[in-house]
Amino acid sequence: MKKKNLIILLMIPFIIALLGIVTINTTFNLIENDILGIDWKYSDMEGFKMSNGRYQLEATPIIQSKYPASLGNNLVWSVENKNEEEETHAEIIHEGNIFYLKTISIGEVIITCSNEKGNIFRQMTGVIYDNGVILVNAKALSSQNNIDNKLYYGEYNLVDNKKEKATIEYDIKTVPTSLAEQVKIKDITDNIEFNLEEGIVSIISGGDSHITLGVDNEMIAKDVTISFGVVEDGVNVYNYDELLYCTNESVNGEAIVLRKSFESLENAYVMNGGNVVLKNGEPVKKSDTIELFGHYNVKTKKYSFKDEIYSFETTFNQDYITEWNKFADRNFKYDRIENYINVGLRVQKSIYGNGFTINLHNLTYPYGEMEVKDDNGNIQYVPNLTNDNLFRGPRPFYTLGDPNKLPLVTAYGQDNIGVYLDGDDIVMNDVYIKNCDYGNNLTNLDTVGTVVEVNGDNVTISNSRLANGKHVLRSYSSMNLTLKNSMFSDARNFLVEFGTNELIRPDDNKKSTYVTSAGGQVEDTIVNYFKKSVENSAYADMIVNEYLGGGFSDKALMKNSLLSMQDALNDPSVEGQFKGSANIIDCVFYRSGISSIVLENLFNGPYLYSNIPSTIGGIFSRLESEDDRPIIPLEPNKVSGQSYPVKVNISGNTRFYDYKKVSQFDLTGLIDENISKVANMVVNQEVDINIDDIFPLKPILLNQARSSVISREVNGETSSYINVPVAYYGGGANYSVVTYEGYNLGQYLTNDIIVDLVDNYLDLPPGSGMMGTVKNMMVKTVTTVAGFDPFKFVCTTNDGYLFGETPSVSDLKANAKGA
Repeated sequence: MKKKNLIILLMIPFIIALLGIVTINTTFNLIENDILGIDWKYSDMEGFKMSNGRYQLEATPIIQSKYPASLGNNLVWSVENKNEEEETHAEIIHEGNIFYLKTISIGEVIITCSNEKGNIFRQMTGVIYDNGVILVNAKALSSQNNIDNKLYYGEYNLVDNKKEKATIEYDIKTVPTSLAEQVKIKDITDNIEFNLEEGIVSIISGGDSHITLGVDNEMIAKDVTISFGVVEDGVNVYNYDELLYCTNESVNGEAIVLRKSFESLENAYVMNGGNVVLKNGEPVKKSDTIELFGHYNVKTKKYSFKDEIYSFETTFNQDYITEWNKFADRNFKYDRIENYINVGLRVQKSIYGNGFTINLHNLTYPYGEMEVKDDNGNIQYVPNLTNDNLFRGPRPFYTLGDPNKLPLVTAYGQDNIGVYLDGDDIVMNDVYIKNCDYGNNLTNLDTVGTVVEVNGDNVTISNSRLANGKHVLRSYSSMNLTLKNSMFSDARNFLVEFGTNELIRPDDNKKSTYVTSAGGQVEDTIVNYFKKSVENSAYADMIVNEYLGGGFSDKALMKNSLLSMQDALNDPSVEGQFKGSANIIDCVFYRSGISSIVLENLFNGPYLYSNIPSTIGGIFSRLESEDDRPIIPLEPNKVSGQSYPVKVNISGNTRFYDYKKVSQFDLTGLIDENISKVANMVVNQEVDINIDDIFPLKPILLNQARSSVISREVNGETSSYINVPVAYYGGGANYSVVTYEGYNLGQYLTNDIIVDLVDNYLDLPPGSGMMGTVKNMMVKTVTTVAGFDPFKFVCTTNDGYLFGETPSVSDLKANAKGA
């Protein structure tokens, strides 16, 4: 066998080992594409005269350019009584492609337009009247997209960058118009004042508020009551500068009450051929309820985010970053890597969204784009980073190779963040936050960052929708996080990510009893037992090489030997010492690349402690890149340890709609790899590398979870599907716990499915010929980096629970109404 071919076979499994979990190199992970929203011309409150019989309803779907909506996105209408009354006030009539509202009796109704799936919607209040009606609308319209039925205002407005007691302007209309002279204030709370003639509410203090307007004769027109909550010390936010005032520009933060949505360039402004349409030198807005997220120069076509974002030093393990930067400082050929995290908005106080959207697309999404064809020959649009992009993917936890040139692989740590909840006792209520609009390819989310990250105790996220990120929510070392009646959707990897920043590093001088592969026992310190073979007492190094090469006669003894090493590196004292906790109540999970929830801990194998087996470093030291620099210039050690655990409880009507085809169960995106490029460079020929052949965790998982895999026909194609609500990630001991106290749908979840890579590797049959032997030997290297403990997964059972269904926002609204 040629030496270079042997090197490649030895190198590839180790690269995958840094992930500790399978990576499948696919260019596309295509999903069904939904509409972005709904456009209509209705006010919050509209009147419908009963004697007119019926009214045609009109709305238009908002579709992302280049990405036509998939099936299930036709608009449909529904109506229900606003108050709990037995008498039906109106109904929807559908004739052809036209929807009508048919009036039946006097009263108030909620009129909803949504896509057929029910995950995109818009609502208004309809007042069915006979003789006359009083219609009251705030001049700054609501989002008409709220989940919480209660609307909020802040106690303050910003005037010339200073807080002043807020006022709210209302437009009062009557039918007939002459009725206006009879309207009077019938009831008002004492924390507000109302100038009826000017239609202006003045805020006095926080608390629940309402105003009732009417005429003396209710037979002419029914009373109308407007209700809202006033957030004490809250600031009403109407534009991007005010949003920055309350977040990144504030030392201690301000409580935020959104009064507008903040959107991408395409969604906020009228565009023509990629250019913003101007009128009198100003951009033409698509809607009065939408502001642009960011400051955009129409001439240069650039944003000013560099001077506006918040940054902080990563709170994740940065031992590798520190070691690399020390190395780069000593070697002028190499560049340093950054250890800071970029944040779109730092929120230190509560945020009440009123159903409005914060879309950070202008900041997070790559500015470049190219057209490529997928396997079916269809044109797909692939985003490319440019020099102006500040969001460029997560910081490295560990890189094998030069992280700034052509790294073989990078295992990721903390990512950039859209909205950072940085403080204790924060409430995030009824806000729709997404890091971008990304089309129909989950791969497009690789570099856009985490949508929301929590850094604080007693934080509550309720009635909200978080979507479209590499991960959607991340909570590390935050205690008593509550996720209630919220939807988490569209993640490249995991929807909700739990873990801790705290860890215990292996104690070099700790004495442990190790089992040898021959069945004997050795008592020694960690630092001595894990030395390389070039040093004295290289017990671990020799045994791991036996394991890799198949040079053992007793599988049970070899496994005991490996587990004794892992037990020494693990620290069971952390069990039960939870440094993070969360309660998930009545939440919805939809469309991840891997699993809905993940509980993470650090990789903790012997290679990260002392770079054993030593043969790996010897191989890498002989590889050089095209500029005569080592492909692997640095092998840091002691970069890991035992993570503290987290505890998560799932309860209520929490639902997992997270089905994906088995072929789309995609763990790429967790690392960045250039395996094929480097392999081609070394052997100077095309090298076809199939990750599933080298590291078969995916088929092992599917085999272990075969009772959870279902076969279904969709659009004439029969495929296998899997739904993984919970994953325990990392190859060392993971002491994190998920409980299901009060969980109504617990019968649809499996027990923990154990995926033990060591068992699989010990059972590998002899390879066919030299190539097969070397391949089977080196796949075992995976566990020397991640650790020798098994992974765990929780799947849905195979009864088809929720298969083919999509989450409906109406369910969330119903939960909020009943709360």
